[in-house]
Formats: sequence, C-alpha cells, structure tokens
Amino acid sequence: MSIISFIRRHPRWLAACAILSLSATGLSLGGYEALAATLKPNFKARDATKYREDPNLGVYGLRNIIVAYEDSLWPSGADKSQPNTSYVANTYIPKIKSKNPDVVVLDVEETDWKFTTDLTSTQITDRINKYKKLISVFRNHLPNAKIGLYLALPQRNWLAVCGDPGKRASRYTAWHNLNLKLKPLGSAVDIIFPSVYAFYDDSASRACWPNYARAQVKEARIYGKPVWAFHWMKYHSNGRWVARSDWRTQLETTYAAADGLVVWSRAGDDPWSWSSPWWLETKDFLADKQLD
Repeated sequence: MSIISFIRRHPRWLAACAILSLSATGLSLGGYEALAATLKPNFKARDATKYREDPNLGVYGLRNIIVAYEDSLWPSGADKSQPNTSYVANTYIPKIKSKNPDVVVLDVEETDWKFTTDLTSTQITDRINKYKKLISVFRNHLPNAKIGLYLALPQRNWLAVCGDPGKRASRYTAWHNLNLKLKPLGSAVDIIFPSVYAFYDDSASRACWPNYARAQVKEARIYGKPVWAFHWMKYHSNGRWVARSDWRTQLETTYAAADGLVVWSRAGDDPWSWSSPWWLETKDFLADKQLD
C-alpha cells in the first residue's frame, strides 16, 4: 500500500499522530486544526435511498435516516395547505417512534409551503409559522431526535449560480436576501439540509455544479447549524445516471464544504445492485474517509 493510499484510508490515525507530535514539540495547534478540517472525522453520511430491497448500508458507513414525506403527514386526499398536527402526532409519529430515530428530515414540497423570491414578508412569515407548528409536533413526541427540513432552507436555486451570466448577480442577491428572511425558521431546526442535486448533464452544467453546491452550502451556513447536503445519483432533469467520476466529484465537493451528506433515490426506479457504479464509488469514498 502506498503512503498516499494509507493516509486516505486512515485519516483518523494520521490526525491523532499529528496532534500528539505537535503537542510533544510545543508547537501551535493551528496546523493540526487545518489538518483536522481537511480530514473531518465528524463528517456524517446517511442513507435515504428508497430501494425495495432496502440493503443495510450502515456497515459501510452510510447509516439510515428518517425522511418524513408529505404524503405521510396528512390523511389521503386531505388539504395540505396547513399542518395536520393531530394526524402527525397520532398516526405518523407512532410508526417511526419504535425506530428511535436520531434525525428526522421533514419533506413538504407543496406549493403553499415553498419559499420563493416573489413572496411578500407576510407570506414568508405565514409559511415559516406553518413549518414551526409541524416541527413542534416532532419536538414534543420525539424529544431526542434532531429535526431538519429538506429543500426549504436555503431555497434551492440553480440559476443564481449557474444560469445566464448576465443575470447571476441580481439573482444571487435576491436569493441571498430570501434566505436571510428565513433565519427564524433556521433557528427552529437542528440541521440544515440543502439540496445539491445535479440538474443537467451537459458539459457546462457539469463544470458549474461544484460552484452551485458550494453556494448552496454557503447559504446554508447563515443559519449557524450543521449542514448535511442531499445528493441524488441521477440528473434531476432527465433521470440519467451521474457518471461515476462525476459522482465522486460531487461527494468530495460536499465533504470539503459541508458537515454531512445524505444519499437519496426515488422509489421504484431501479432494483438494488451491489455493482452499480454510483454505489461502488460511494463505498470507496466512505472507506477512504473512514466514515462510520
């Protein structure tokens, strides 16, 4: 095994040696802090894939995470414009409580719940309050679980970073200003879950994706909470697989910028395969980073 390979596969051992060496010589720990930031031993990786076979990926360092989808939070056919706190408390939460979840991600994507740059301050406040009511139910019934929201904050905005160059500056400003208005909602959660799905597979979009992901994480940082980015191994626009090398770029980009990542897949798309390129690369990534 080469030295580089050993370092990649044993980052915690290297970090421990570094701090012991620095402490023994009486040198400043500034160098170690930079090293630890690179190695990130507390980085989290979670599995939100929806494969029917439901493989146990936790043994590889990709532990399960509970995503509470909107279809589970209301009775079938119900109006979703307001949270149904009674249904959530009496029907949904009992279904997951036995799993003793440590993290629950609330995923509500109804139009009446989304934040957009054209909303008035009153509309933003109303939507924040709806989320707070929903969050409070989970807080009351799952007091030991950390709560976050998928997609809601920061707003997902591809065009602000990778759209028409002539419009990016104004779009980014409007996007940032909207995200600032969501700080009261950021204060109500424990973890921020930005979506960094890749939208398009043309060469320009693939080249811009790292900038987009870093911008999403940067915006997520304004809430002062840990940031775990959601990934999908397919392109959002057409459902094609992300190439293995591009997938690794996505994982590494999030590893460098965020505090964790969540891998998601759509239910019923494909059967599980242990030899799928995205999984082989993910497994290598998890092993290289020594995630558990």
